[in-house]
Amino acid sequence: MASREPTALAALLPDVLGRLVRDGSGAAALGALWLRVQGTVIGARSRPVELVDGVLRVDVRGATWRATLQAQEEVLRERWNAAVALAPVRRIEFRLAP
Repeated sequence: MASREPTALAALLPDVLGRLVRDGSGAAALGALWLRVQGTVIGARSRPVELVDGVLRVDVRGATWRATLQAQEEVLRERWNAAVALAPVRRIEFRLAP
């Protein structure tokens, strides 16, 4: 039997969280994935609230940040899909946080 190198937990995290999101039991997983994939600056000003039928809805603090993120939707979506293959997104909707 060939030995395998152990896989770092950090490398497995996107797939595990992606499965939780895909299976509908991962509301908290969305936030963790968003922060990991998009980074702390974007993560501090926005929060994903749901992923339904390939549409990721994200609450954003402030109209300026909403406009900024909306302008970058394609890049943010591609970054998400590259990192989280098990919960693909076809569109991100940004809305002002209540």
